[in-house]
Amino acid sequence: MANFNYNLKILNMIREGSPGSNVNLKVSVEEASAPVSKVYLSVNMYGVFEVLKKEGNNLFSLNFYIPYDAPPGNYNVSLWAVSDSGEKGPVTNVTFMVL
Repeated sequence: MANFNYNLKILNMIREGSPGSNVNLKVSVEEASAPVSKVYLSVNMYGVFEVLKKEGNNLFSLNFYIPYDAPPGNYNVSLWAVSDSGEKGPVTNVTFMVL
């Protein structure tokens, strides 16, 4: 089985927000070694798991509200793509700060 690989490029994402605020995220999956089926986002420590909406050829987006009870601090956000055959690709990590 070949390794599924790509470059995940974050096109727009604020890196901080207050509880209850809206976060819009758009990513592009570039140079993928296989067709991309889905892109996922997770914040493991808090059980957040989201599927990004497919916008077009390897473009995906998410509109997410920060929970009102989210404690202030830095959060590790993980993003990854999955190929049409179900193979998970490399994880991209970004830090998000809840104010």
